[in-house]
Amino acid sequence: MDSNHQSVPAMEPPSKRRDRGETAVYIGEEGSLAHVAIGRFFNHLPQFKQKGVKSFAAAFKAVVNGEAMYGVVPIENSASGTLHSTYDLLLQHDVVIAGELGVREVYCLCGRPDVTLADVRYVLSHPNILSACSAFLETRLPAGSPRALAPLEMISTISTTEAARKVSQGGFALGAACAIATKEAATKHELSVLAEDIGNDAFLETRYILFHLRNGEASKLPPPFPRDVLSPLRKRSACFALSNEPGAIFKLLACWALRSIDVLKVETRPLALGLRAPPNLTKARLWDYLFYVDYAMPADGENSEARLWDALAEFSLWHRDFGAYSSQVTRAEKTPQEWSDMIDLMTKS
Repeated sequence: MDSNHQSVPAMEPPSKRRDRGETAVYIGEEGSLAHVAIGRFFNHLPQFKQKGVKSFAAAFKAVVNGEAMYGVVPIENSASGTLHSTYDLLLQHDVVIAGELGVREVYCLCGRPDVTLADVRYVLSHPNILSACSAFLETRLPAGSPRALAPLEMISTISTTEAARKVSQGGFALGAACAIATKEAATKHELSVLAEDIGNDAFLETRYILFHLRNGEASKLPPPFPRDVLSPLRKRSACFALSNEPGAIFKLLACWALRSIDVLKVETRPLALGLRAPPNLTKARLWDYLFYVDYAMPADGENSEARLWDALAEFSLWHRDFGAYSSQVTRAEKTPQEWSDMIDLMTKS
């Protein structure tokens, strides 16, 4: 598949690309969902050090600079959708995807040991998580009721673990504060769980990808994957630039449709030449797009893949392959959360 259509020179000089041992990085800190995700990939491989970093860009930088062999970052949430920065960073760096896991989001309302539901006046968490738990906050907390004398105040934080840490530290003048975070974060910061699984949806999940350098040390090794996954889906992800003409998208998608290959997702992102321009797209215009495609690997193997990519090259100006990998996500039906399914651990409201 290497061709002028696909290959883009790496931004980083080869001299800086040395894998320096068995380290894997993730976004955030211990107790975060990303920490749970990297544990699924690596807990059965104790030789790997799991290290938290502060941002998506820092995770990619650590892998590209050789400070880590693998990185784990989220790419999509079942409720709030795509994390676009992950798509952009995949394009900016010469990396491939080695695996994908769906990690269920089970959020808890966590407070200091002496707090009850009736006490809560402040709720801290990431803005997306506050939104994802809005029904619980508005109907199950006394201060969330329209008739409450002192209304509930939402405080945004950069992460759920930061919310748990701030609640643990205290310092709120009027009323009690709680965080919406994972049970692992509550344990780490010595908080009590007032209510468990409080999301609006009965099942929330985030897809996390495992990535490494395209030609680094990890490319020579079997990719880490949980041992309890028996029959993962085999996927491939790629990115395409198309001619700005009628039928361009139809022609590209027909390459999969005519071969009965399942396209799982199509995502568009603006073509940003300032970051890492495809070599033959230097005249790109405002509102030109790149098309990211996930598809199920054909059952009949490499010969079918080779013919598919010949066709994809014909109907695209440029393409970039992000690799084939195992994927395990949950295909549960999306339903609203039932209050009876929640576990209230403190009932003094």
